[in-house]
Amino acid sequence: MSTRLTRPDAILFDFDGVLIDSENIHVAAWERTLRRMGYELAPDRCARAAEIDDHAFLAELLAEHDIHDADLDGWVARKQQIAAPLFADGAAWAYPGVNALIETARQAGVRLGVVSTSWRINIETALRVLGISDAFELIIAKEDAPPKPDPAGYRLALERLQLAPEVCLAVEDSPVGLAAARAAGLRVLAVGHRRSARTGWFADAPFVPGFEPIEPAVIALGLNDSPGSSRHD
Repeated sequence: MSTRLTRPDAILFDFDGVLIDSENIHVAAWERTLRRMGYELAPDRCARAAEIDDHAFLAELLAEHDIHDADLDGWVARKQQIAAPLFADGAAWAYPGVNALIETARQAGVRLGVVSTSWRINIETALRVLGISDAFELIIAKEDAPPKPDPAGYRLALERLQLAPEVCLAVEDSPVGLAAARAAGLRVLAVGHRRSARTGWFADAPFVPGFEPIEPAVIALGLNDSPGSSRHD
């Protein structure tokens, strides 16, 4: 017998890798930035920057070359200058089913937010282009809290929403994101998109492969339940 999640009062979405397929944006921006720094890096190595904070990614890379005194803030700012315009084509980067799922959640009366380590301008631009910015009550971005797996971003979101963690659900696409949400006391849902379920990266978290078809995601999010109800199979 399995227990389905009850409908949450709020759903907090990660941004990169959950709402937007931004890996190619980060890869292209880092490749161009690193060339200016005198480095050539394979795209699959740059792809790690879509999963972790830009500062952490660059510090990790430079440490491998025994460089510890670089201007991290300056180089990260240059990378962001390259990446920011690319988010303006948000419709091209959105994962299938995102708009339909957001509309379903909004019609169900669930409050929505974004908790991300991406820059606020990237998030706001993409959501505006997608036509769903009005659906989101709050955005916690890179400027607001330390990067995941630190739970501070989720805790700040709970404070601003004035909600208890147990009535909120986080949707994440990475182990560090799931760890951050759980450390803040939230229920979690892992979404695969680019990540295969076969690797087991989501551990024991509930998992959906994507948002299309929409029905499995709606069920996993509890959006087909009435508020506060519980259902058993």
